[in-house]
Amino acid sequence: MNEKTKEMMEKAREQEQSMEGTVKSCPFRTRFHIMPPVGWINDPNGLCQFQGIFHAYFQYSPLSVNGGGGFWGHCVSQDLLHWEYKEPVLTTDIPEDAGGVYSGSALVEDGRLYLFYTGNVKLPGDYDYIDAGRISTQILVESPDGQHMSQKEKVLEMKDYPADITQHVRDPKVWKEEGRYHMVLGARRRAWKEDGERRDEGGVLVYSSADMHSWSLEREIFPKQYFGYMWECPDIFSLGEGEEERKILSFSPQGLAHEKERFQNRYQSGWGFLSGGRPEETFTEWDMGFDFYAPQTFQAEDGRRILIGWAGVPDTQEEHANLSVKNGWQHCLTLPRELTLERGRVIQRPVREIFGLPWRKEDPSGGEPFRWSSRAVRLDIRDISGGSAGVLLGTPGNGLAIQADRDTVTLSYINEEGEPSACGGGRKARTGRLEEPVDRLLILVDSSIAEIFVNGGEMVFTTRLYLEKKERELKIEGSGSVTLETVE
Repeated sequence: MNEKTKEMMEKAREQEQSMEGTVKSCPFRTRFHIMPPVGWINDPNGLCQFQGIFHAYFQYSPLSVNGGGGFWGHCVSQDLLHWEYKEPVLTTDIPEDAGGVYSGSALVEDGRLYLFYTGNVKLPGDYDYIDAGRISTQILVESPDGQHMSQKEKVLEMKDYPADITQHVRDPKVWKEEGRYHMVLGARRRAWKEDGERRDEGGVLVYSSADMHSWSLEREIFPKQYFGYMWECPDIFSLGEGEEERKILSFSPQGLAHEKERFQNRYQSGWGFLSGGRPEETFTEWDMGFDFYAPQTFQAEDGRRILIGWAGVPDTQEEHANLSVKNGWQHCLTLPRELTLERGRVIQRPVREIFGLPWRKEDPSGGEPFRWSSRAVRLDIRDISGGSAGVLLGTPGNGLAIQADRDTVTLSYINEEGEPSACGGGRKARTGRLEEPVDRLLILVDSSIAEIFVNGGEMVFTTRLYLEKKERELKIEGSGSVTLETVE
């Protein structure tokens, strides 16, 4: 560890210690979600199961509640629900990552952990930081234990990218297949409309290697028609078995035009099939809620493909707020989700470990709204059968309404006065439409985050929800059989 590393790590440690009391006293801290010890968290990085332990790294800014990069945070878990925080493992301590240790991934092999990430540099001066002024370097470190890292090694730099690619190249996801290593990178390609106006195109670059150190360009994947100007956080993996196996590209396109029932956030995240078509043609959003971006998957030792996303979206400061900022922290990651391929669809379910918690059944049938205070909530409404079912989390004047009606689900923070509820921090409404009628809602609430799984995981909504403990009420209306459970 060089002197710069020691200095940065000590700053992080001092900030965590000085703010520990303020952060822990915040009513919006969760029980089962990854959060920053202090400051800011965004993209999940380096997700893996290594030596039997689940490791989650993440973009971490302990020195600023408003972000800005600087560290990879680190936590570990035995069960994907209870997380132990460790010291950060990476920081900006070499010239190639002076502007940030950006997102990346993990590869486990022969008892060692290999982490790949993007080192970002923004040169001082009058640059656009698209075609000039930015340096994106792909960097490798190794670890025997997931915590202590080797020296950093450059494996790809600007000269290794195609000439028509801008300086936006980042977020390496690495895997091994048929004896070779493969790396997919998010990219932005220079492009122009027919009238000569600049309109860059998002896509991905795929590299391959025999040894993880020397890489060559294998192929480029770009859409036939415009599908955003930048694709971030790409991930290539397979789901299904035998003849049903399909290869999937997950990516987060920036620059898609908003539509009434899709692409409702500033930036989107979704998946598309790589086999049997182009990924943009089958693009399906991972999550229809207000707070989801930059997901990453990994394969657990038992074979499950597990996804975790950032419960946030970039560049939304003017649209809505996170009310935990006053207590010195902002954002969290989603619950881990198990992915399966069923009837040609990618299905997402909360990891099975969540159902092993000591849930206690509650009776929501009384005349008064049920109060859930600081407990986590699991609400399962079945047999809706395309009718309608509604749930209000909070009060009519300050709450989140979840409404299923035939084949649509809507999340709304608009209160009885027609104004956005305070608990939404400025969030308003999101709607998703399914191919079939809504039959089931599984709603999981953990303090300040709600995740709604529709029809067994065909569609998911994630949103932050900032209710004070005294406002944590729950009311259910409409059709369907109801099971309500809580856990301390």
